[in-house]
Amino acid sequence: MTSLTHSDQDPQKSNSIPSKWSLLLQAKLLRQAGSLGLSLLQMYYAPPIVPSPNKTIYIDSIFGDIENQSKKSIRLDIYFPKEEEEDKEENYKLKSKPCLINFHGGGFVIGQGTDDSLFAKMSIEKSKFIFITVSYRLSPEFPFPIPIEDCLSSIIYIGNNLKDLNINEDKILLSGFSAGGNLALSCLNILNSLKTNSNEWGYKNSLKNQIIPKIKGIILFYPSLNYNISREEKIKNMIKPENALPTNLTRLFDFSYLPGNYKNGNTLIEIDRKDIRISPVLASDDLLNSLPPVWITICEYDMLRQEGLDFVNKLKSLNKEVEFSEVKGEKHGWDKPLPITPKPSVIEEYDKALEAAERWLS
Repeated sequence: MTSLTHSDQDPQKSNSIPSKWSLLLQAKLLRQAGSLGLSLLQMYYAPPIVPSPNKTIYIDSIFGDIENQSKKSIRLDIYFPKEEEEDKEENYKLKSKPCLINFHGGGFVIGQGTDDSLFAKMSIEKSKFIFITVSYRLSPEFPFPIPIEDCLSSIIYIGNNLKDLNINEDKILLSGFSAGGNLALSCLNILNSLKTNSNEWGYKNSLKNQIIPKIKGIILFYPSLNYNISREEKIKNMIKPENALPTNLTRLFDFSYLPGNYKNGNTLIEIDRKDIRISPVLASDDLLNSLPPVWITICEYDMLRQEGLDFVNKLKSLNKEVEFSEVKGEKHGWDKPLPITPKPSVIEEYDKALEAAERWLS
């Protein structure tokens, strides 16, 4: 794998398009490096500072072309809040609870749901939420629109299994980090579109006899929201361009998830960066007006900072309920990788987002 160095080259405008095999090799090496780092962390530092999931299940992908649908291909890691002393009456387990459905980051190429286990820990301990984090299929093996269709499948599965999961149907939230923020907002736009009987993407047939759950709020951490803006322009908008993600890394992410028009079986997949499943902030005002309350955390030295601010301003112009927080002096993904002792700002920002979520549900 080539070294990850930053340059001003815009991967979206590059004439040198890497092959799928090259992208696949780079992705696998990057995933292995991440897995090795986590293993070393767990080996040399004990006890773990974050909990393991209480339950893991695998569910079917039900959206998209038949070639994309797959049995037991999506992993859901579920964390339950601990029983409190005052709640030890017999009917404690019968009480339905709020649920936060989470989508991890990693440029649609790396990562898994348990990457956000510190946020899971705070969600179950502070807010008493059931925390369900989704490991969707990754690119380049599974490019757009498969990851978003996996996330849609997860939301619909959870919404139709509320009793089994002990979830309160009126207290369901979404959250996402980076690429996961893109997926969370895109899913919400799609679900709101489907409620109007739109069948723009052919998803309506997948919803036969299915309930679309009510989403009461969405939390976004340094989300990628607008792929219609080039990486070059995003870097130019940065306060400190030298803190941009390495170009070789963003090339891997972008070409893996959005490889250009391609054939999937007998279906031609056309990539349009203005598609609201790719750039969710480009949704119509009607769809944006359908959004529940929004929380956004951005980082001062992040190439995604400006599009986050633009989204906040857009929602404010529509008189939507939106709150945001900017982490000063920090770069993209400042809360990852997980250190032994998290930065105080990580705990503070997670806490502020969860406090907002609790207000939405009160």
